[in-house]
Amino acid sequence: MVTALGLEVTGNWENALAGVSGVARLASRMALPGALSCPVQAVAAVNDRDWGRIIDEFPEEPASMLERRTMFTLWAAQKALVDAGLINPAGQRERYGAVLAAGLGINRLEDIARWTNGGEFDLPGFSKEVNRVCGDSIIRNNSNRAAAVIARRFSLFGPNATITTACASATQAIGTAFRIIRAGEADVVAAGGADSMINPVGLVFFVLLQAACTGSENVTQLCRPFDRKRSGLIMGEGAGIVILEEYDHAIKRGSHIYAEAAGYGSSMDAYQVTAPIPDGSGAEASMRAALKDAAMGTDAIDYINAHGTSTRLNDEAETAAVMRLFKDRAKDIAVSSSKSMIGHLLAASGGPEFIFTVLSVATDQIHPTINLTHPDPKCGLDYVPLIKRSKTVRAAISNSFGFGGQNASIIAKKLCV
Repeated sequence: MVTALGLEVTGNWENALAGVSGVARLASRMALPGALSCPVQAVAAVNDRDWGRIIDEFPEEPASMLERRTMFTLWAAQKALVDAGLINPAGQRERYGAVLAAGLGINRLEDIARWTNGGEFDLPGFSKEVNRVCGDSIIRNNSNRAAAVIARRFSLFGPNATITTACASATQAIGTAFRIIRAGEADVVAAGGADSMINPVGLVFFVLLQAACTGSENVTQLCRPFDRKRSGLIMGEGAGIVILEEYDHAIKRGSHIYAEAAGYGSSMDAYQVTAPIPDGSGAEASMRAALKDAAMGTDAIDYINAHGTSTRLNDEAETAAVMRLFKDRAKDIAVSSSKSMIGHLLAASGGPEFIFTVLSVATDQIHPTINLTHPDPKCGLDYVPLIKRSKTVRAAISNSFGFGGQNASIIAKKLCV
């Protein structure tokens, strides 16, 4: 994992259980031009010290290609493969794959300004000086570069794909990897996502959509999912990658298995590009499909890691979806939002959130939804406010819902030997 809470899974998990906020002032985390005058002042960014650790870990990466998203992927993939005992090339590497989520590429304002004169773009000048383009520009780093880089570096020569479906991307990537293994096309797949849009264009984009929090006081308390005093999403960045492995292959290797990926479902709202369908029927369909895929009933789920963006439209629609699907059981299921601590990682959000979901299944611990001090009466579920909870988690759902009406849900459950 790479999040504002740290670079190690253990540290992230301990901080999440303790309810630590990774949100800080923009200028204190990143040296962006105009940071002090940016309308967005609260972000969950990876701090400079951790960014330096990541760069130092991969000195062979050229300075001209140091895109945060790709570097986050390298770090998270390496750590995941080490944890799985798969870092050294061995076995049938053509049956080891990678399915990753990536957000939109960046067009840097500095690049546009550098070659714009009198309102006209200087194409001849650009063609001569293209080597001056910023390292994290889409010109140098297309969305598929991260998946290609880890495949090459770690000898993952099997199925390879990049998913870009807004905020549902990483969960769809993990679900796609799950299905690839189940279809017998691979034994091992590194899956998840990485993203970073904490840049002038990315920040302003969400302000224009009226989705971003623009508050500047008490920044650690501004991400408030399911709270009636919520003020919008907090932008985060980072990565989360898991290793999915076919069961017999894992047993033969003597792998440590955290949980079983049991079912995956997706759906499309077909309602509005920037808003979920208010009755939650699209999100309900996604969770229902995951349960059907897992051959499980609604009585099997003890926890839901919510999409939980801290926006009114999402919080109310997701709550409605849970109530529609689980009916009388809805209020007995623990629900919490990782975004209250790590912010919204956009295309990558489902990666860390699935890891937290798996750890809840593995440890019977549920991290809280922090800052939930004024419950929204329209959101009437058990959101595990403020303090972690110990509870048997037989199975759990991780939800991700994205712009365009993309919905994805994946289920993790305790391994039944």
